[in-house]
Amino acid sequence: MQIAILILSILLTALVAAGLWQHFRYRRIRRQRVDDRQPLFYSPRAFHAVTYLKVGDGRSVIDEVSALRDMIEGKGGGIVVYAGRAAMTMVESEQISDDWDAIVLAQYPSREAFERFREGKEHHEVMARFADSYTHGAVRPAPLNLALPLGLLALRLGDVLRRRPRTLPYVPVGDEAMPKLKIMMKKAEGLDRFRDLKDDAVVIFNLIEPGTSEQQKADRAYAREMMSGMAEGAYGPMHMARAMTVEGNARFRQFVAVYYPGIDHIQAMLGSTFMNRIGSGKQLGDSLAVATIPILSKLSTSQRAPAHDPVSAA
Repeated sequence: MQIAILILSILLTALVAAGLWQHFRYRRIRRQRVDDRQPLFYSPRAFHAVTYLKVGDGRSVIDEVSALRDMIEGKGGGIVVYAGRAAMTMVESEQISDDWDAIVLAQYPSREAFERFREGKEHHEVMARFADSYTHGAVRPAPLNLALPLGLLALRLGDVLRRRPRTLPYVPVGDEAMPKLKIMMKKAEGLDRFRDLKDDAVVIFNLIEPGTSEQQKADRAYAREMMSGMAEGAYGPMHMARAMTVEGNARFRQFVAVYYPGIDHIQAMLGSTFMNRIGSGKQLGDSLAVATIPILSKLSTSQRAPAHDPVSAA
């Protein structure tokens, strides 16, 4: 009996240690690579806003997003969790534009605090600097998001025990690539112009409206394959939330921001036999998916010299 208790204690200790290691591994990635400042714990009343921004011709994306960040964290009473340079539209939406230069994810103390700020004079003044904008709300439960890395660890352990074939490294696809995949591969070449900003992290922002039951079934199979690769490669969802309309009448059910380990990874994934095999399974009622390059640490402030912006709005 004592031996059984000892073995059980060792196993529980190992599981706790593995869980802590996984959690802090992902936290380190978020802080150092993704440049993400999401607090781990916060009030259940906290409200998140995902703002898509179009900068006027010839204006610096870095400077304009810096002005918005300063307003959010000053008069707005919020914090900017993530700021990204929009680099590539992965999926176009039928409900809202897909032509953006940047995306900002901000956290406010409550939905009411966000609405007060959004209706205020200061907010209108800073948003007038942009050629276009769109904001969608997100209710982001802290417990769910804290559990995401642990879920990926459990998935990886399950795949190892079942001897599921590895996903990485990706095997390049040849002429058998699907036509849609060839288009995405060509588009992904455009990510190279953003390497001067950052090349070891890409975050894809997704607003999702599920489709029919048949589409959802196919999409779950696609997501399962993708999540296995994420669990294997130590990347994946950083933010998962219930989407909430705050502007216009576009309807999405879910918001998900997914980290990928760099431009090379995205290009290799899109040009792989893996994506050619599973790509047709991604089926949604409507979705906007935009790949972004982290820029939060590059935003200028009154105490910091303006950051270099290799790609201004054109």
